[in-house]
Amino acid sequence: MIIKGMEVVFEKLSLFPTTHADCWLKQNESNCPGEAMKKHITQDDIIYFVMTDRFFGRNKRTVDASDTSIHGGTIDGVIEKLDYLIELGVTAIWVAPVYENIERHGITEPYHYYWPHRFDRIDKRLLDGTYLPESVDMTTFGKFVNMCEDRGMKVVLDIVVNHAGYGAHEQFDPTWFNVKGSGDIKGELAGLPDFNHDNPQVLDYFINNIEDWITKGKVTNIRMDTVKHVEPKFWHYFKSQIRGQYPDIFLIGEVLFEGKEHIVKLLEYQNYHDFDSIFDFPLCTALRSTFIYDESLRYWLARPRLNDHEPLGVLDDDNPSKGGYRNANGLVTLVDNHDLERRIMSHARTKHPGEGSGLDWAIRVTKLCLGALFTMRGIPQIYYGTEVGLEGWKAGNDDCDLRRDFPWHVIGSDNRPMPQFRKEREIFEWTRDLINLRKRNASLKYGTTITLWSDDLVYAFLRIATDDVAFVIINNGYDKMPHPIQLDLNPSVIPQRVVSMMTGGLKHWKTGQPLTVQNGKVVVTVDGKTIDIFCCRDS
Repeated sequence: MIIKGMEVVFEKLSLFPTTHADCWLKQNESNCPGEAMKKHITQDDIIYFVMTDRFFGRNKRTVDASDTSIHGGTIDGVIEKLDYLIELGVTAIWVAPVYENIERHGITEPYHYYWPHRFDRIDKRLLDGTYLPESVDMTTFGKFVNMCEDRGMKVVLDIVVNHAGYGAHEQFDPTWFNVKGSGDIKGELAGLPDFNHDNPQVLDYFINNIEDWITKGKVTNIRMDTVKHVEPKFWHYFKSQIRGQYPDIFLIGEVLFEGKEHIVKLLEYQNYHDFDSIFDFPLCTALRSTFIYDESLRYWLARPRLNDHEPLGVLDDDNPSKGGYRNANGLVTLVDNHDLERRIMSHARTKHPGEGSGLDWAIRVTKLCLGALFTMRGIPQIYYGTEVGLEGWKAGNDDCDLRRDFPWHVIGSDNRPMPQFRKEREIFEWTRDLINLRKRNASLKYGTTITLWSDDLVYAFLRIATDDVAFVIINNGYDKMPHPIQLDLNPSVIPQRVVSMMTGGLKHWKTGQPLTVQNGKVVVTVDGKTIDIFCCRDS
């Protein structure tokens, strides 16, 4: 305050030093209330994972899937293909790491970009100058985020804190690494130099590095790589420093436990380490095991609750009051990704080889898996190419085939597969329609799940939101049901309001046929290896 005679003049004073957080908040000052939150992943979203080098680039080479070199996909190439992603209907892009990586390890170049040696800048090989400046500064990634958000597309950045690339010891103090350790945390993952987050210098470096990606790279959503291999102390620092300053950052953890018996371990990361979401690998395993390999639905998905000694299915761990997930609806669900044994279509072709009926069945079970993915609880994530039936296998420690180039030659000028590519077009249109269905029906995004029936071959459930309900039934047998199944709408579990909404209010999402509800029972017949969905609003 300055006093000039009788006039009092107030100067704008800064009472606190400017911090990264202040700058980050300034970037969002012009947003209307709540707008910044729209940049963060919610249950409204469908995430699309791009292995950037294998997706698209102006100078990208078309080479054999087994080629371990960098093929030339860029983040400029992702911008180039936004129209395709918008046509598909996804709302968020998860991009593989963008750090400057080592040149190569043996004959393999770091096409996946998980072998960093500089965490503070972008690898120049990921920039081709088409849309973005060829500056490797973090701010270039911020420009990429802006361009995606201008098209209504959120961005998730893959962050690595567990390890550096092969030979990267030279870039850092040697005391920063675990030496000759063992186990998930102290051992070297695939021989990669393993950072020791019990060292305060390491903790401080990575917390500040992440803060730089938030403030300079405009990152609002983080996919954290190899979470189970990182010392627990790191998550304490992340929670106190990053969460404290940037409470709206959305954190997804990759904890690669596939079996349902490992759910208790996954719970720790959501319930105790404050992850907003984790990838639901147990559900991924369940969908693959049941719909492709014909295992029991009630064993893998949900028990019929006929007695207390039945084995719990994956969906039976959704109740936090009984020791389950804090928020199962917030889990990121998937049917395949870049680290699993093979893509979902390759699983389907393993079970159903050959052309003709073999291919028909493979397409059918792939569509069944996708139908379950988009109607069950969680935030769906698609691995690039799954929507066109792209195949891929892991061969020992070689992941190249699992990460094939996207087949742009099948995509027409309308950003859909051309008619002559039957498999690709059928799966694409099915996926796009499921995405649109999910967008239009609140019950599929936010709804509580109520199991109506579960046995070895049939699973039926409701998704209930405030003014919206969906009924989903799956026949996992190969034949059409010989007789209609009748399912009780138990008034002790299902509100009468919901029953009233279902009576005459639900229609089949494809045919428009009304759901039959008679005397408090759903009456329905389902074809073999088929998912039928009845909603308030069609796709």
